[in-house]
Amino acid sequence: MRGLLGATLLVAVAGCYDDPMDPKTWIKKLDDPRESKEAVRQLVKLKDRAAVASLVELYKKTRDAEQLKAIASFADPASVPVLVDSLDYSEDSFDNASVAATALGEIGDKAAVDPLVRAVMKPLKITTRANVVKLEAMKSLAKLKDPHAVDALIKVLATPADDQDFFLNKVAAKSLGNFADPKAVPALVRGLFMTGRGANIFQECRVALIAIGEPAIEPLLAALQRKNEDLEFDAKKYEFVPGIVVQKTSIVLGDLRAKRAVPALLEELAKKDDGLAAGEGKGVSGHQSLILALGLIGDLAGFKPVLAVLNDPKRHPKERASAAEALNAFGDASALPALLKAAQGRFISNMTIDPEAGSVVAAAVTAYSRLAGSDGANVTLQKIPEEIEDMAEVFKAAATRLSAAKECKQDASCWANLLRGKDGIKAEKAALMLGRLGKPGLAELVKAVGHDDPAARMTVLFGLGHYGDRSCTECREALEKQIAADETKPPRKALVDEMRAVRAMLIH
Repeated sequence: MRGLLGATLLVAVAGCYDDPMDPKTWIKKLDDPRESKEAVRQLVKLKDRAAVASLVELYKKTRDAEQLKAIASFADPASVPVLVDSLDYSEDSFDNASVAATALGEIGDKAAVDPLVRAVMKPLKITTRANVVKLEAMKSLAKLKDPHAVDALIKVLATPADDQDFFLNKVAAKSLGNFADPKAVPALVRGLFMTGRGANIFQECRVALIAIGEPAIEPLLAALQRKNEDLEFDAKKYEFVPGIVVQKTSIVLGDLRAKRAVPALLEELAKKDDGLAAGEGKGVSGHQSLILALGLIGDLAGFKPVLAVLNDPKRHPKERASAAEALNAFGDASALPALLKAAQGRFISNMTIDPEAGSVVAAAVTAYSRLAGSDGANVTLQKIPEEIEDMAEVFKAAATRLSAAKECKQDASCWANLLRGKDGIKAEKAALMLGRLGKPGLAELVKAVGHDDPAARMTVLFGLGHYGDRSCTECREALEKQIAADETKPPRKALVDEMRAVRAMLIH
């Protein structure tokens, strides 16, 4: 009898202890000021949605930001009403609104769209820290992808830096890329040229326009031909540097592989380059980007005019150097004799180096070695004095590419091995050759989107953008994974920008 009583007492005592793995244990303690903070922490750790309702009730009483963060961590649709309510903010009180704006994007409930839009459109001072709410709201709208958000994002993008924090323009442009809505094209074209506090949003607008695709071509052509009234107003008001309109519109038309842009590009090529005519440091060459665009588009109508630029000694060296690079992009081996001739050009006279002539030689020998297969690899390049270190390195790299061409010929597995190797020059050549081999080569490029050598990776990205298409889901998935890995690493910003552009190209 005594043993039975003892056992009963033990069970009773044990029942008095709370189970720390049971959310009810901590929910009971939420109203205890001494234990509330620890209770919230433990409920977040347990991740049981049964706690959400109680956390919401506590937050309604306290409006404590840490408690709202706890609610947000569950990403529970049941929390949407209280998160929406928390979007109400001022310049002096905005922490909760920032947490709520971020959480609503993670939950993905379309009921949050209109409240998020109102948060974005709230008038604020340029320098207020409360702008963080607008930033988070725009990011969440991009995740929700509801078309009702597009007009608000366009308005933010179109607002001059004199009237708002320019970082808002950057996030708006990036968010519009997620929607790929043609109605955003006019604002994005203007955005290519917007600047504020020493920054620009060219890359964000470029990627968004690529994502939109075909509907962006005609407006870009109108801008190229100086027929966009709004852009011309901006050009006059903000004193655009000569050549920049042709430069930036040509870049995006090349990205879009816009064949119907070729006649307009050729017409522009026949005109004076305003940027070069302005003089060194006073303008930018529009023709350089235009020529490269023709190479990227790859239409045969542009091939002979680009070849003619390379062959014309009266053309500006910058144009001729761009023509060499464009001929490599065309991928047409018939350009090899002209490239070799330019690569053998003289740039040293009486021990004096002509830097402009040298730039053409360097571009030509580089393009030749990138384009040549095994049939064009058995050539003798001019001998460069070792004292001219930069040019000697250029020719050494060219010789390395040609040696690889002799080694691998059309063998995809051979090129794949070089792409995986540690020699950056051979890896770059391998990426180019694999792209030209079609699908077998494309599969190898996908594996190399994270190549350690920046030049090799840029060439991999060129191959994916030039030879891939929307059917290559593995291309997009690999890019998305690599972007996520690199976007927090500032030294790799240029690579991340290009990966985003290539991903956008593969949508179409």
